[in-house]
Amino acid sequence: MTTLYQQSIPVLVKYLKNLSFMLQKGAKLPYQVQSCSNTAKFLASRLGAQNIPTFEDDEQTFEQLQARITRTIEVLEGVDPEVINGKENEEIIMESKMGNFRFTGQRYVSEYVIPNFHFHLTSAYCIMRTQGVPLGAFDYLKDVFEKV
Repeated sequence: MTTLYQQSIPVLVKYLKNLSFMLQKGAKLPYQVQSCSNTAKFLASRLGAQNIPTFEDDEQTFEQLQARITRTIEVLEGVDPEVINGKENEEIIMESKMGNFRFTGQRYVSEYVIPNFHFHLTSAYCIMRTQGVPLGAFDYLKDVFEKV
């Protein structure tokens, strides 16, 4: 059975790396990068990981955005799987500007984190495509396929 950790942290790391790769071909997109980063970090924090840093959301340059992605990947790769696993049925309260929302750990990962992360990743992809950046599906899905 796939664990909550396997369903979340490695998937987010993989797609943050893909976002970094796509940014190398395109333009800076601060809000989309910051949103992907925050969604991923908040997952770790809300599921019990300690010492997850807060980033200021003030990146403007390409280099700053790439550094933000790198820092987020480092945070996620530092999360102990045992902190995440076993939280499938634990209550998670997500505080937001729109109010507080209740989830189980499993619902939080599968119904909020993964879709919200991909929403912002897809938005970044679409913005870059609209700006003429030569991206295709294999840029978005980089390292997803296992050649046989």
